[in-house]
Amino acid sequence: MENLANISSEEELLQLRNEGKISEDEYEELRGAMRKSTKTDFEPPPAADKAKSKRKLGKIAFYLMLGGIVLGPVCYCILAVISPNNLAEHGPWLLMVGLPLEIAAFVIGVIAWPDIFAKAAVVTVSVLLVLLIVFTA
Repeated sequence: MENLANISSEEELLQLRNEGKISEDEYEELRGAMRKSTKTDFEPPPAADKAKSKRKLGKIAFYLMLGGIVLGPVCYCILAVISPNNLAEHGPWLLMVGLPLEIAAFVIGVIAWPDIFAKAAVVTVSVLLVLLIVFTA
């Protein structure tokens, strides 16, 4: 369906043609150009951009999940080297250092659910949470 601006422009072109200011060929050429420009202006963005953004978010969630898994044991090992006497006192809590990363991975993974990396991050974080609850209770 044509919009009102396009109709008035076609009427103006028709008037110019009738007055002899433009030829029949010029009229057809200008009219075709107007129709092409109005059709391409209202095209929705391609779905590929949406898939790319989901893929990017999925990878971010996956890397956050991996960072959360690695961060706790790395801090535990650093404490073991620096101060082995305080290891029993602070050690178990160091395993929870990666918890903010795991929460972020879970939330971003849920947002980007259609991506395989996002699904992997959400499932892994869920399994880790269940294991944490089972073994600390």
